[in-house]
Amino acid sequence: MTEDASSSGHLSQGGLDLRLDRNGAFAREISLDGEELFRGIGFVVRDVNWGTADLPAEARLQRQEGRVTATAGGALDRSAGDLTWSVAWTVTDRMVEARARASSASGFDTNRTGFVVLHSLGAARGRPVAVTHSDGRVEETRFPELVSPHQPFFDIAAMEYETAAGHRLRLAFEGEVFETEDQRNWTDASYKTYCRPLARPYPYRIEPSSTVEQLVRLEILSRATAAPHAPGDGPAVRKTAPFPVLGTSLPPGPVTLTQADAIRALGLGFTAIEIDPSEPSWLEEARAKVAAAAGPLRIDIRGAAVGTRAILEALAPTLVDRPAIGVSLWDADDAAVAAAREILPGTVIGAGTGAFFTELNRTTRWPAADYLAWTSNPTVHGSDDDTIGETTEPLEEILASAKAKLPVRRLQIGPMTLGLRYNPNATSPEGRRRSAAPDPRQGQVIAAAWVAGTVAGFLDPDVETLAFFEPSGPKGLIADDGAWTPAGHLLSRLSRCCAGRPASVLRWTGHPRLCGLQIEMNDHDALCIAHLRNERVAVALPEGIWRSAEELTPTGFVDRPVDGFDIGPFAVCWLLRPR
Repeated sequence: MTEDASSSGHLSQGGLDLRLDRNGAFAREISLDGEELFRGIGFVVRDVNWGTADLPAEARLQRQEGRVTATAGGALDRSAGDLTWSVAWTVTDRMVEARARASSASGFDTNRTGFVVLHSLGAARGRPVAVTHSDGRVEETRFPELVSPHQPFFDIAAMEYETAAGHRLRLAFEGEVFETEDQRNWTDASYKTYCRPLARPYPYRIEPSSTVEQLVRLEILSRATAAPHAPGDGPAVRKTAPFPVLGTSLPPGPVTLTQADAIRALGLGFTAIEIDPSEPSWLEEARAKVAAAAGPLRIDIRGAAVGTRAILEALAPTLVDRPAIGVSLWDADDAAVAAAREILPGTVIGAGTGAFFTELNRTTRWPAADYLAWTSNPTVHGSDDDTIGETTEPLEEILASAKAKLPVRRLQIGPMTLGLRYNPNATSPEGRRRSAAPDPRQGQVIAAAWVAGTVAGFLDPDVETLAFFEPSGPKGLIADDGAWTPAGHLLSRLSRCCAGRPASVLRWTGHPRLCGLQIEMNDHDALCIAHLRNERVAVALPEGIWRSAEELTPTGFVDRPVDGFDIGPFAVCWLLRPR
């Protein structure tokens, strides 16, 4: 037997592989004979506003013949109270078992403390599943194909299903009642089985007299008789559509000189001005932004079901003689849309939500607006690099779900940001209005790779516009010191040369986070390739002679060789081919 503290706990037993986080709380990328079964199984602590607590610890591994065990634990001490936690793992070639224990000396307020299981889309999508309920009754059902607006499975004690590759799995849960939600609503590439049921009150309190004890056991009942489909060589065209208009967004608050300068420098297709009418100075700020934002505008109004007429009447004089691609009335009803058409004749009026696709998906009826809108960010349930990359995978399925359900086929998506702009699910007014702190990756290439992957995922004839980030600042495309971020370089190039051009999305079999945007120019084709996984891969280029290539760096695009083309982790490359 050997024992070690591991910062990169890769565990492998007879074809069953997983990666254990350094703190030992989460096992990720659980795969069997090459098929990813689960994005992860792990212990999480969510605060009263659904924020995920950091759990500092270091796992200790013990390796012996046919088995690996790991243990970890730590303590939290915050305003919600104290919490002591521990997790123990056992991994063999036929099983992954996790046990967790948590207790508090003074009491701890939480929305969720316990295990979650993230079923990988490729393995589970549309597959039949037998759900055992807490009373022993077995329900035969399926993982949803389209994005389910509400939980597809409730009251879960166990689940049994066969994956797409043919592996037969059983999950058993102890210590709490579990249920499943479709995380594609928030752009995660998984279905999540979690505790505790959302129908129970939250926040709830872990009292000093109680102890949380839970178990999740994954059993491999049988293996596939054939290996998963091997990766192909060249890319396949997934879909073709006109390239959308790309823009950026000014959030509620005062406009700055650097924002106005950045809007002019970037030369994007539009600027979305977000208005929060609950702010006392909203009208003065909106007027200043309209004056500062060169080029076409879109006005996005939060909570537009209340006081819409008065808001629009106050705003209308500011919009005279300004080209507007739309006025979005988030959370509006029919009366609000009718008032907007009366006050702003000839203006394209949108409805929808300033929050996640979830809110749009869960509504049974939207007003008959000209377009519908929603926003997005890749860090709702996790903030690691891999999670950001993962959120580009289900975007095509989100669009398919929207088209199957929504009455309006014109879509404008965004603003999209790395962190929450505001939290509609927080349990206090302050929590709902609070935006996330700036993400240090805003100025890194990973942010640009996420932009490219998101554009590829949302490329569709019905998607008219996509808005990203802010023009400048710590959440912007250009830093306050004037330095362009990689995302700024990429968006400016895509916007200036590609808007309205015929574009195709390319995908490579076996690489769900490798995507290409091939755009037809007058005398050449441009190919933007983005890779959103922490590995380097060889890339087979489309047929033809690609004469030049550039790679995006923290300071902009630089030349690179075309021959023997490969791409690194979270990278973006740009190639040209004469036509």
